Amino acid sequence: MTLRRRLALVNVVVLLIALLLLAGIVLNQLVGDLYEQLDHDLALIGARELAMVKVVNGIPTFANNSQPLPQIGLEAFIRLVDTQGRIVDGVGTYSDTPVSPQTFDAPPQGLVFNQTGRAGLALRVYTRPVLANNTVVGFLQVANEREEVEETLQLVRRSLIFGIPLALLISGLISLLTARQALRPLIRMTQSAAAINAQDLTARLPVPQAKDEVQALALTFNATLDRLAAAFVRQRRFTADASHELRTPVTAILGQAELALSRPRDPKAYQATLTRIRQEAERMQRLIGRMLTLARVETGPQLLTLASTDVARLVHTLVETVTPQAEAKGLTLKANIPDTLIIPTDADSLTQILLNLLENAITYTDQGMIELSLTTTDDHLRLTVSDTGQGIPPDHLPHIFQPFYRVDPSRSENRGSVGLGLALTYELSRLLGANIEVSSSLQTGTTFTLLLPLENLKSSM
Repeated sequence: MTLRRRLALVNVVVLLIALLLLAGIVLNQLVGDLYEQLDHDLALIGARELAMVKVVNGIPTFANNSQPLPQIGLEAFIRLVDTQGRIVDGVGTYSDTPVSPQTFDAPPQGLVFNQTGRAGLALRVYTRPVLANNTVVGFLQVANEREEVEETLQLVRRSLIFGIPLALLISGLISLLTARQALRPLIRMTQSAAAINAQDLTARLPVPQAKDEVQALALTFNATLDRLAAAFVRQRRFTADASHELRTPVTAILGQAELALSRPRDPKAYQATLTRIRQEAERMQRLIGRMLTLARVETGPQLLTLASTDVARLVHTLVETVTPQAEAKGLTLKANIPDTLIIPTDADSLTQILLNLLENAITYTDQGMIELSLTTTDDHLRLTVSDTGQGIPPDHLPHIFQPFYRVDPSRSENRGSVGLGLALTYELSRLLGANIEVSSSLQTGTTFTLLLPLENLKSSM
């Protein structure tokens, strides 16, 4: 069943329930009002006739011949009944209707009940006791036909029997048309979505003008498509860049091998060739390793292992590890670190982040100093890595965390960079819930700042 038909069916069912409830309430109220009016008329007649009753020798009789009032039908009656249930006097067809046992239960204010008269005629009977010296000597009964009430109720029932299905039919048709109109934007969105494929992610769903749930769905889906398109672009660029980066060392290795095999050479030439091949292979190994690590990081936070970690000790160890690299270039490595600082974090991820930042600073600093500082606030851990290197042009700063992005590709290749270190640093920082910022001035230096929220880490343990 289509969504349009399900919506129409729901509307019809809801309307049916509402109409049945309304019909029940109306009929119940109508029955009460009609019988209340009939009982009121019977009570008025009974009060009038009771004033004309006299008691002779303990037997109630009418003082004069009462005549039916206009309110009483042809098959109705007014009669007097003694305490033994015998009919002693009356007007109309009073003798054809037996005395009901309910008659003797009538209270002083009167009692109304239904009774079947001659030939199964439905009657409404008002009964009131006749008193003499505060003693019940008989009962006055006024009966009228219930035919008018029943006919009115029957007419209303017939109207409901025919009216409710008609209303449901009209409601169903209107619901189908309304649902079709309401779902038309969804149909267009479905057709547009079916035309979108991986080769062309530029198409977007049409956004309805009405500010409703369908518009919100279209906007959300288009936003998702924007993210998917950006992800596809990044993936394609990553694949192209990775292919280019891998092709360079592979080409160098094949070229060196072919050169060495082209003619016999002395051992020193072979050794030089193998050294170059090893360097290119190591470069390719670093590239593949970084690519695999970046791919694993992008799978999500399941790689994190949060535990209490002495960050100060971890940083001291890293500084000792990279100091020989800095000294080899004549650089001064300065660390402003407290003696101890224990926080909950993933030690491996934080180590990789800091190692990438330190190695990046050493790689792009030719002279001067590299400084690492570690401070804390009530809710953040602040790690800063500053250098006095060549700096980064302002137009390159927004892109430095993209995979394989290099400010100066020729110099980066000479320095052995594969362009994945900062991308990996960014992804690891994101997994830790941290924010990494960069500021730089040409020929002055660059500063990377990592802000690690401590409360998020504590709540994740």
